[in-house]
Amino acid sequence: MKKHYTNEQIRQCCFAYKNGEAVERISERLEIPRSTIYVWLKKYKELPENNPDSYINYQRFYAQEKARYEKFEQICKVLQTVKCTTTSPLQIKLSELEKLYGQYSVHVLCEALDVNRGTFYNHILRNKKENAQHLLRRQDLCVTIKNTYEEYNGIYGATKIYYILKENGYVTSLKTVKKLMSEMDLKSIRTSTKKLFLKEQRAKKKTNLLQQDFSATEPNLRWVGDITECYILDKKFYICAILDLFSRKVIAYKISNKQTTQLTTATLKTAYAERGNPNNLIFHSDQGCQYVSYGYQKLLHDLHITQSYSKPASPHDNGVMESFFASLKKEEIYRIHYRSVKEFKESIRRYIEFYNSKRLHGSNAYKSPNERERVYFESKKRGS
Repeated sequence: MKKHYTNEQIRQCCFAYKNGEAVERISERLEIPRSTIYVWLKKYKELPENNPDSYINYQRFYAQEKARYEKFEQICKVLQTVKCTTTSPLQIKLSELEKLYGQYSVHVLCEALDVNRGTFYNHILRNKKENAQHLLRRQDLCVTIKNTYEEYNGIYGATKIYYILKENGYVTSLKTVKKLMSEMDLKSIRTSTKKLFLKEQRAKKKTNLLQQDFSATEPNLRWVGDITECYILDKKFYICAILDLFSRKVIAYKISNKQTTQLTTATLKTAYAERGNPNNLIFHSDQGCQYVSYGYQKLLHDLHITQSYSKPASPHDNGVMESFFASLKKEEIYRIHYRSVKEFKESIRRYIEFYNSKRLHGSNAYKSPNERERVYFESKKRGS
């Protein structure tokens, strides 16, 4: 059983050691284990030497340590109760501590989640005020913001609405206006109108007529088109091309430093004129904005061309174009160090001429696109 010693015994041991008496002698004389004496000497060695009564402050020291232990226990209970940690956002920590307000001291609550006491008090007092003046002012500001938003047909965002309120005498901040508009889900139509328009257009024109069937019984029944980009001389260039699925022939292409609707429409016009204005034609592409634009849709309508679209994020739906651009880059562009844009464009021209007239294709029974079409038209003449 553990033996308890009085403050007087502790004082006697410490004073005896201070006066030069050995620990072994003190232990024999007072019948106290040496290990216990060594613990007392270590614990009280930093107390003032000129104040003997300090050694009797053990009881006060014990009370202080007990209070610290009890406070630590309370902090542990708080941490077990709250649904956040010290690294959580401040508003979440304040909300959790507010639930325990009154059960523990503010010192314990704030120390548990590392929150400034002044900040916690401001949070508590502000929440009390929200039941009256603050809440009414907030509701009034929400109504004013919504009316201003509707007055300008949803065009203005938080910044412009803030300056309108400021001119009308409202005392608020841009941060508050942004927060309230977010809560009411009020957004400037400038940020979403275009996206919604393109989404609607794509939803209307998403029919895939090919379904990855890239065969054609004769020329000018099915065309496919696409755009690829490449970096030449630290500049970005776009190549737009159209192929006939019957022979895999490149019937038109354009090169530009901008990816615009004008690039796709110019390529289509060239192909249409090159092939003698064909009828009953299907044109297939992806759902890029250049192919769903109003200008491109109007051109297709005027030329009586039916459009087919790949599914979003489905490159295999336009696999023939993907294969052509891969061959163009591997067999030509990646092999040459161009010294000028003119040299780059001339290189593309030569490759497409080679591709159409000499390059063999498995889908053409290992004939070139031009040879495949020549054989077809000759057999049609003999048949007629």
